[in-house]
Amino acid sequence: MATSGSDQSKSGDGAYILKQATTREEMDSILDVIWEANYTPYEPFAQLFFPVLGFQPSDRDASIAESKERFWTLHQADYSSNWFYVQHVETRKTVGCAQWQVFTSNPFPNGPQPLEAPWWPVKEYREFCEMILNQVYKPRSSWMMRPHLALNWMAVVPAHRSHGVGSLLMERGIKIADEKGLEAWMEGSEMGKPLYEKFGFRTLFKMCFDTAKKDASADWRRMEHEMTPAPFHAMWRPAKGIWDGSKMPWELGKAY
Repeated sequence: MATSGSDQSKSGDGAYILKQATTREEMDSILDVIWEANYTPYEPFAQLFFPVLGFQPSDRDASIAESKERFWTLHQADYSSNWFYVQHVETRKTVGCAQWQVFTSNPFPNGPQPLEAPWWPVKEYREFCEMILNQVYKPRSSWMMRPHLALNWMAVVPAHRSHGVGSLLMERGIKIADEKGLEAWMEGSEMGKPLYEKFGFRTLFKMCFDTAKKDASADWRRMEHEMTPAPFHAMWRPAKGIWDGSKMPWELGKAY
């Protein structure tokens, strides 16, 4: 986990400033961005990570509080985790965020491992969530068994989209990747794809989700309807962004 809080840069018009999160207060403001951004428009993928177990405002508040505690704990425990956020200078509101993981060694020495979703207390809902997450991350864990950067989260609140916030967040990650000579990986949405391509990422394939289950219950069918994410883009950027003559990630092998 990064510990320096002095990493800052401003956008061209000076309206925004980028910082690296080091405190619980900063991480809480980042989770506020993620919650706001993923409801406008509604993004089923976020619901896999942030279940609201009820219909009252207090149920949503409880879920937000749980997610803030969980993400802060995970960030502290993960040496690779680097959370950056963009602040609107005039209002000092956090309006965008991204998590760049910096892996200095093979993060998957034992190959793909099953992912679990313990934040879902209901067994069948947890099973559905885990089915999706394991499909999302299997290509990464199968092909990126070397030092690399990975973009895990990117979010910008609706009122500040198309103002360069996403570019600030991308520039920081790409700078790290190029300074270290590392490849970069992400699972990108259709909405974010043009931004990621601007910084040298290309789509390797587009993945849809297989949620078929024999004798599926009514709850399972409802989850398929309400919680199945849109197809995503598995995107990769070779070291230094040099595509000419570059091998594909599945050709580069495993770091020992």
